[in-house]
Amino acid sequence: MDKYIDIEFPTHIESNGEAIIDIIEDLDSEQSGEALRIAFNDLFDKGKKNIILDMSQVEVINSYGIGKILICNKKLQEEKGKLTILGANGFVEEIFKLLMLDKILDIR
Repeated sequence: MDKYIDIEFPTHIESNGEAIIDIIEDLDSEQSGEALRIAFNDLFDKGKKNIILDMSQVEVINSYGIGKILICNKKLQEEKGKLTILGANGFVEEIFKLLMLDKILDIR
């Protein structure tokens, strides 16, 4: 992938008020990590303190993605909010367990 192509992760707010970020690409580059930060900050700046990351389409994650997820989680915890991860499976689920992130993140 060309490093100059912009990635954008769609966000939406459900009728019950849940804020969701659809991670539609792998979180394995600086660019995808930045796309997550932008999507997260958009919802956070709208006052959303409980955010769900739908990771059902993510097949690969590395330190870029993990770092951004941990930064988002910390920011929400400081505001008494919560980050929930949905749909992590395969390699991504393995990485979360290997790094024991399932102990500090709400992974469903």
